[in-house]
Amino acid sequence: MTIQTDVLIIGGGFAGVTVAQELEKQGIKTTLVDRKDYFEVTFATLRNITAPDKTKNRARKKYQDFLSGRFIQSDVVEMSSTAAVLIDGTEIKFTQGIIASGTRYSSMPVAKSTIAMDISARNDELLGFHEKLKSANKVLVIGGGVVGVELAGEIAYALPNIQVTLAHNSHVLLNGFEEKTQRKSLEQLNSLGVDVIFNSQYLKIDDSYIDKNTGIASDADLVFEATGVLPNNEYLKTNLSQILNDYGYVRVNERLEVIGENSLYALGDIADVGEAKLGYLAQEQGKYVAKSIIKKLKGKSNKAYKRNPLIALIPVGQKDGVVQLPFAVTTLRFLVGLKQKDLFVNKVYKAF
Repeated sequence: MTIQTDVLIIGGGFAGVTVAQELEKQGIKTTLVDRKDYFEVTFATLRNITAPDKTKNRARKKYQDFLSGRFIQSDVVEMSSTAAVLIDGTEIKFTQGIIASGTRYSSMPVAKSTIAMDISARNDELLGFHEKLKSANKVLVIGGGVVGVELAGEIAYALPNIQVTLAHNSHVLLNGFEEKTQRKSLEQLNSLGVDVIFNSQYLKIDDSYIDKNTGIASDADLVFEATGVLPNNEYLKTNLSQILNDYGYVRVNERLEVIGENSLYALGDIADVGEAKLGYLAQEQGKYVAKSIIKKLKGKSNKAYKRNPLIALIPVGQKDGVVQLPFAVTTLRFLVGLKQKDLFVNKVYKAF
């Protein structure tokens, strides 16, 4: 079977959904393909496993319940500059293609599932992690990036009986952030009782996690590996391997067009855009690409995408957190509370 569409979007994360909704508003027909049948506000899932009574699965919605254009739940196995092939053999031909298939963790289904492809299974998966947490005495979180810091804080706050250790392979948390952001997040974690270990490199050997630098094995009951992000690019390797950089991310120009391909754009986590891999930035990229496609169809040119300065609100537990703005770093409660209220779930869906 062959399907024809104006714009094909591969990946239904923040970037993919944003560009689909913006184009449909302008009467441009879109087809969005994703492996799962739901959109997930990924930065709300960590609290979902520590305090499910507070989030109540609000972070997920079925695409069919809010997406304006066509949605197909499937795997893309091959793509060219004019068509994509799904796992069942269906071919989708397009005028413009958008690569927004994102990334995955090598071993961190809490953040992004690799097996729960329908919304009920995902809800059950997260509830299962909650049950495991409730029966744990010691938890090891490997990785001191945003996800690792947030997860350690969420566990320590919601389940204070658990001894939480956060192990990071650098000498500071949150590499790439301002020094004050790094310092304040560490102070807040320590105040929650989190034991932060720097310059560690835990590796899984058989059924144990051993610090390569010290040879010490962790005695944790439960381990979360918040490291090892990989681009979802397998379907690009047959016909479009030349668009990938050395790390497997898609190379784009100043207009987020795939370098060397006039009909393709790339955005979100899989694209080498040059700004932080955060949900709100992926949404900004989606808005920009939608405007670019609309102007292109009208024969007009568009200005280059303006990279945004890093703005981050990192919760540490359910009350505290650190806000990094272009001009300041603060822990003021009223600013932290902007996200703590519902982790921006309502804001995201309102934007859609």
